[in-house]
Amino acid sequence: MRLSKALLFVLFFLNVLAVAQENPYLFPIRPGQQNYLAGTMGEMRGSHFHAGMDIKTGGASGLAVLAAADGYVSRIKVDGGGYGNALYIAHPQYGTTTVYGHLLKFEGAIAEYVLKNQYQKKSFSVDLNPEQHMFRVKKGDVVAISGNSGSSSGPHLHFEIRNAQQVPINPLKLGFNEIKDDISPTVQKIALKTMNNSSRVEHQFGYFEFTPSRLKNEYSIAKTIEVYGEIGISLMGYDQLNGVPNRNGIPNLSLSLDEREVIQIVIDKVPFDITRQVLCYRDYGVQTQGSSNFQKLYIDDGNELDFYTTDGKKGILSIRDTLLHHVDIVLSDVHGNESTVKFKLKGSRPRVTAIKNDVNFKPIRQQVNNNTLVFMGKKAEHNGYFAHVYANRMTYELSSSYYVNDYSVYLWDLRIGLPDSIELCGEMIYPKLEMTVPSGADFKYYKKEFDLHFYKNSLFDTLFLKTDYMDELANDREFFEISDAVYPLKKNIRISFKPQLSYAARDKVAAYFTSDLKNFSYEGGRWSGERFELYTNQLGKFTLLTDTIPPVFKIVSQNSDSFSGYISDKHSGIKSYELWIDGEWILMNHDPKNNFVWAEKLDKSKPFKGKVRLKVLDNVNNEIVYTTQIN
Repeated sequence: MRLSKALLFVLFFLNVLAVAQENPYLFPIRPGQQNYLAGTMGEMRGSHFHAGMDIKTGGASGLAVLAAADGYVSRIKVDGGGYGNALYIAHPQYGTTTVYGHLLKFEGAIAEYVLKNQYQKKSFSVDLNPEQHMFRVKKGDVVAISGNSGSSSGPHLHFEIRNAQQVPINPLKLGFNEIKDDISPTVQKIALKTMNNSSRVEHQFGYFEFTPSRLKNEYSIAKTIEVYGEIGISLMGYDQLNGVPNRNGIPNLSLSLDEREVIQIVIDKVPFDITRQVLCYRDYGVQTQGSSNFQKLYIDDGNELDFYTTDGKKGILSIRDTLLHHVDIVLSDVHGNESTVKFKLKGSRPRVTAIKNDVNFKPIRQQVNNNTLVFMGKKAEHNGYFAHVYANRMTYELSSSYYVNDYSVYLWDLRIGLPDSIELCGEMIYPKLEMTVPSGADFKYYKKEFDLHFYKNSLFDTLFLKTDYMDELANDREFFEISDAVYPLKKNIRISFKPQLSYAARDKVAAYFTSDLKNFSYEGGRWSGERFELYTNQLGKFTLLTDTIPPVFKIVSQNSDSFSGYISDKHSGIKSYELWIDGEWILMNHDPKNNFVWAEKLDKSKPFKGKVRLKVLDNVNNEIVYTTQIN
């Protein structure tokens, strides 16, 4: 039977279309078999969005890593942190680059090339860009072995696909059949936040969490929540894939009010230059105070991400009536699994008495929330419940906004002025708010104990600067407080400490961050005359500490075939290390998370022999020199 030309054309077209829609990339681990992920692209990780997917390797290193497509090795990076041993393969036919991270080792000629360059540069850490012709690969070639190098919490392969602009895109959107997923996202909590001091949730100002009930993939809050004004909604939840317990991010969310979509969020690419915007995307203040990650379903001030489609109000709900409103939140993953959250909001004008018996109410002395200073006091029997706010060289009478249990709650708009002090029922409150620091401007602040320099891009949003200084003479320490750690920084600020105490071993002094005045993390810095200069990307409490204790080295093996051990430093941390055997520089590989170092020969046939000298420096140049002899 002969087919007509028209039918042949249709069949040809359908075949071309099918091929065009087919995923052109090979799964880099055990292709054709079911695989499992420990993490997905776009998840909130510390101070960045996760840029790829983490492929499980059975809890062990040693699996073959395959090139996902034809191309050439464009970059090779070795480092103790980050992606550890990482390989980048360019695919000119697609205009993309695939990235393979946390590798145990590179294969064949690639490994030899890296080792040669490490010896030439006398450095474990290298960042190499081979010429295009050097390492051409075919789809399915073994290019590396999976491992646990770099900042990895366990063996896995970090895999990325980047577009022509080197922006990571979501690999799962290409449809890898190796990953199975028929599980809908899980919702844990919903949070409502008042966005200004005239807004209320349940007749109160602040941040309020609600736990929804679940019926299959549908969630609901039985209680009708009374609100007024501008309200921001956040969600805490996760997504899961078949066969593994790992909790992954939710890439697609939408929020609707009365069946009208007010915001849609789609995380399908993550530019590296704005990945720190995750601090705006999540509720950073809530997360730093011990709660889990909440995704904001609104665009906060300073947020420059392009994940959003909105109605023009940035996803913030405005309810200033007394009507019943219906809220719908839809969450979905890349595979189309969907969950919904439904609840009701009732417009209700603020009343003076909020709640008489709120068991969840936690009284606070004072707290800054957005542009509002919140302070509280026991209900007074005199003065008409007025607080006297001293600001702008004037006295303002401020009545309580509402009562909760036995407390009067006062709300002061900081845009009016920063209070020097507040008198409340005969007691004084000192907010210690010293300056309004605008975002998007170069700003300097001078104080007896330190100076601050906020650069144009340091802040996401306006900062109401709170500072303090205290000394702990018993321990010969001083502490410098620059606002609270609950406020994220977009870029670095410069702190010029002007120490009030004396420091004898000045070359061993460094700045440290502390959250509890007991535990300290190294920040760095350097002396500039009598000042100590530090560039940092976080606010909070700092101190200057002297470290005169050298690093520690513990030998594990030393013979003609191997030299290895553990290096550690309890204070400022390891800065560098160098091994010489018989007068020749020897490469020392470093796994910082396990404090382990091991030597690797350039010439595998040549035994280690002769005088051994290992020098280890910490970050303030305390050193230990280990010497021995290998015969």
